[in-house]
This record gives sequence, structure tokens and C-alpha cells, in this order.
Amino acid sequence: MKQIKYWLFISALSFALSNDGDGYRFINNSTQDYYQDLETIFEMSFGPWDFLMNYSGRQTFEFVTPKENQNEIISKLSWSRVIATTRVDDKVKPNHHAQKQNGTSYTMTYDSVTGEQTSIVGNDEASIEMMEMVASDEIGSMFQGDDSNILYPFGPDSVRYVGDVWKIEAEGDHTGKIFTFEEFEGTKKSTITYNFKKIKEKRGSKIAYIKFDNAVELIGVGASDDKSIDLTIVTTVSGDVKYNITTGLTESCKMSMSLSSVGRDLEDDSIKKMRMGLSAKIKQKLK
Repeated sequence: MKQIKYWLFISALSFALSNDGDGYRFINNSTQDYYQDLETIFEMSFGPWDFLMNYSGRQTFEFVTPKENQNEIISKLSWSRVIATTRVDDKVKPNHHAQKQNGTSYTMTYDSVTGEQTSIVGNDEASIEMMEMVASDEIGSMFQGDDSNILYPFGPDSVRYVGDVWKIEAEGDHTGKIFTFEEFEGTKKSTITYNFKKIKEKRGSKIAYIKFDNAVELIGVGASDDKSIDLTIVTTVSGDVKYNITTGLTESCKMSMSLSSVGRDLEDDSIKKMRMGLSAKIKQKLK
């Protein structure tokens, strides 16, 4: 079945507010260089094992003017200040595998009309190797294709008012590697809900306060070697964003994710469960 994507927009105003107020467009027309600092804590529980990873780093985005194709937006992403530690049960040690991201850089290309990413290329051997490692990651593989939009961070262009609520829904096939399974075939449904809470002035900039909730459901069959597992994976993400409409940057974002997985072995009907959690903080500043 061909992947089907569709957009559903719902605008709702509170009783105390009306469309007579100012409307705002959440569109990033700026290509100014900027930093993005991020901190994450990842937790996983699987059977008797508990796993925790702390990860922090800085991403630097530098924009390049296309020489020939004016229909593209090109930026260079560089990683620095990467620190990662891993705790398994009560043992803590540096995560040298994750720290290999430090010093890597990538060239990313976006469509200048839609804002969608069209390509990402590692700029050296270490960066290419890191890309291959991330691509084969069992957890990250579930979120491939979910890259953020460089022009429209909260959905396609539209005028929004304080109190507005809108949704973006997508549904389609999902195939490829997932967890320990070399093959997965099933469907993926996602719904993102945005709530424009308020607007504030800060040092000459307009800051929008936006709450979001994202629900993703994967249902299908995973296969590896001689095993086939009937899988249901439910992921929920909630967060609060302070978005600078004037600069087009995220002043701050705090979010949390929870994932639950239930698998049924198609051979002996045994059930296996897994739980994951993630909390993250993101801040962006002009370079």
C-alpha cells in the first residue's frame, strides 16, 4: 500500500478571545547562523535490565548560499561539546560510542518552497561512519523520515491566533529495521496536536508559547533469523516550546517521551514487553 499522508487542521478559540486579536505566521524566513544546545536523558527497561544514558552536545548551523540551484537551502551542521555516559544497573561509564559524534559535520539540503529536507551528506569519513551507525540504530530507525521542517516548524503556513489548536495527522506503511529485527512490515499512524497558549514581548522580539503532544502507533510483524514477532509500539511525546517569531529560533523547548512495546512470538505465543523514556531540553541562539 502506498504511503498516504494527509493534513487535518482544527482551529479553536477560547470563549474569552476572538480573531480580532493579532494573527501570527510561524515561518522561518531567516538563514542566519545559529547554535543549538541539547541535553537528553534516555531510560530503558527490558526484563531484568535497567539502562540509562545522559547525552549533551552543541550543534552549529551555518547556511551556504547556493551557487546554481536557487530552489535549495543548504546548511552545514557541526557537532561539538559532546558528552555521553551510560549506566547499566548500578555501573556508570563513559559512552565512547556516542561521543564519536563530537567533531563530525554534515551538509543538509532543503527544498526552499516546502522546507523539507531532501538530503544529508557526511563531510568526512568519521561523519559518514557516524551516519551509518545512526541509520542502523534500533531505536532511531523508528523515527526515520521525521526530520523537522526548516521553514515551517509547526505545520504548513497559516495565520495562527492565541488560543488556536491544530492537528497534523499522517498514516502509511512502515518497513525496515526496528529494534533487534532485521525486517519489519506494518503501519504507522501519528498525530501531532499544537496549542498556541500565549504571546509575550521580550527585548523587542515576540515569543510564542506553544504546547505540543505527539502520539505515534506502530503495528506490524518483525522478523529476524527464524523468529517472527507480532509487535505493537506506542510512543507519546509532550513538550512546551518558547518560539521566537522575530528570529525564527526556538528560545527553549522541554519535552518528554514514553514508549511501550508489546511483542507476541508467533511460534510459541510468549509475550515480551519493553519500556523507554526520554526527557530533553533544547535551546537555540544566533551565532
